[in-house]
Amino acid sequence: MSANDLRDLLRATAAAGRDAVDMAEDAVTVRIRRRRTRGRRLAVGGTALAAAVVIAGATWAVRPGGQSPPVSGQSTAAVPPRIVRSDFDGPSGMEAALQARLTADANGCVRASDHSDVTLVWPRGYTVRGDSKSFEILDAANKVVARSGTPMIIGGGGADNFQDTWTGRDCATNGHLWMVGTISTPR
Repeated sequence: MSANDLRDLLRATAAAGRDAVDMAEDAVTVRIRRRRTRGRRLAVGGTALAAAVVIAGATWAVRPGGQSPPVSGQSTAAVPPRIVRSDFDGPSGMEAALQARLTADANGCVRASDHSDVTLVWPRGYTVRGDSKSFEILDAANKVVARSGTPMIIGGGGADNFQDTWTGRDCATNGHLWMVGTISTPR
């Protein structure tokens, strides 16, 4: 109802008598109060919704590669596997060897079995596909270089500190960092 409609209504009821004008004013006052209350509720609800969206978006944004965080009570098979990536394009030139099988922990972080305190740091461009029970690591050319559960020798060597330019900080342990080099299968 516009302001002109309200004036016309009040003029028409004024012509009918003083009591009718008082009743019309009361009805208009009640309507105005209801609209203000509804407007306040919508504003509060909208603000709460906007805050929830911002929090959810910020949580999503800090996950590497836009991957969603694991949900409490979710089976590990449903959690996508994730890897730590360095800012180096190629495999490490170090020649130490780490014998292991790749597994994923409850958070989807790819680990070397029997070396859960070691954080594997893969070269930039490497990705992982599959689920946390069965996955493959692909190099920058999308060639499969490792598979979960397969015995392998992971060449490379240790690093001193987790760098700010690396991805997957939430998968880092307080243990050793292993710069992944060449990968081979034992004979």
